Amino acid sequence: MRNVSFNIGSVGLIDKINDEFGVFDRLFPKTMCGKAKYLKETVKLFVANRLDQPVSVNRLLDFFCGEKLELLGFKKKPSQRSLYRNLERVGRKMQIILAEYQQILKEKNLVTEEQFPDFTSSYFEGKKCELAELGYSRDQKPGKKQLTIGASVGTNNIPTTLAIQKGNVVDNKHFKPLYNTLKKVLPPESLLVFDCGANTKANKKMIREDDFHYLTLKQKQRGPYKKYIKLFKSTEKTKVKYNDAVEYECVKVKEKEQAKYIFYSQKLKNEQIRKKKKKFTKQLEKNEPILKKVKNNKMLDRLPTNEGYIETTGAIQKILKDMPNPFITGLEGYFILESSLNIEAKEVLQKYKERDKVEKLIRNMKEGAELRPMRHWSKYAVIGYLFMVFLTQALINLTHLLAKNSFVKNTKLLTKYLQKLTLTYIYPKNRFRFTVLSNILPEIESLIGQNIRKYDNKPPDLRW
Repeated sequence: MRNVSFNIGSVGLIDKINDEFGVFDRLFPKTMCGKAKYLKETVKLFVANRLDQPVSVNRLLDFFCGEKLELLGFKKKPSQRSLYRNLERVGRKMQIILAEYQQILKEKNLVTEEQFPDFTSSYFEGKKCELAELGYSRDQKPGKKQLTIGASVGTNNIPTTLAIQKGNVVDNKHFKPLYNTLKKVLPPESLLVFDCGANTKANKKMIREDDFHYLTLKQKQRGPYKKYIKLFKSTEKTKVKYNDAVEYECVKVKEKEQAKYIFYSQKLKNEQIRKKKKKFTKQLEKNEPILKKVKNNKMLDRLPTNEGYIETTGAIQKILKDMPNPFITGLEGYFILESSLNIEAKEVLQKYKERDKVEKLIRNMKEGAELRPMRHWSKYAVIGYLFMVFLTQALINLTHLLAKNSFVKNTKLLTKYLQKLTLTYIYPKNRFRFTVLSNILPEIESLIGQNIRKYDNKPPDLRW
């Protein structure tokens, strides 16, 4: 037989987390398999694919050699049909699997009291999936159907829950199914920190009825904001610094069941006005081709009437003053936070700024685990696929939690390092096969530790 070399980093990461937390053994027990073969092993294969250079399911077996499949637990090469069936089985059982995943986190005390829910969307290449609908696209693909994804992460960066809805479900409606799965494992008096998209009276009431707390951003509407800006200008202000860099002024207003924190930053105002001026300039530049046609009298509109067509010619009216920028509203530099907690302004600002943890999670799912685009059309295959991406990112974050001195935090960069770790199966003539591990980088050792050495099985005369 020929010698075989392949990257082993993804398998090493999967084995380490399974040894530490029993993730795959608990989430995919034999009782869940039913008639399906190799359910647990197939999930490991899907996760390893996300950690390597991801390929579609119908090409997966072309990129995984028999030796790598053996390390993942397969006794023989599965069929492509089995892979698709197992993916759909995961989709059908997602709520049960997710509940067990949350139970693992709860037992290990990994569900923190502060949670950061957020929402995003991802588009389809096809149009046949039940979940596919047109909606607000975060991927700048307004012509493609999509679905919406909700996720929550704790202060320890461990993903806590996942919710999947149709592509036309807005954030304030998506919040309820996400919250219903999240609240099952939340410690008492937990705090949910979320953006203005989910800020409704009904959502805040729901949180308080369960004896949890909320911290959220008030929607930037000109009427309500101007009322609070007027109050801000006439009240003594507290100065707050975030990370000893950006300075804010704050006025705290105590209302019935919540406190409002009105923040203002001159630096933030300057940045927002700069961006809006740039946007306005681009809008004006788009009119230049039209203006040229008008000036050259080439842009003629034909209007039909009873007596025939009337041709109208464009003309430019010269004005003596600059055109006002319609994007500048007077609210620049201000934002208002609402909370059921009555705490200091600095603490509120710090907690809200930590929302970047969930934004990083979503970015890593999309770019690191390469969530986009989705090509499945079966409803449960899509749900199963999304859970695979979520689970992959959860395993990466659990690895970072264990490896406190990890050199690599970015998921996309981490997968590149994992792909460098190489295992070679050598088949000498008339002797048993053995393995040689190579490309052991410090970045990999900081993540996986000495666990990677177990794959190195050199004969005594080749060990060094």
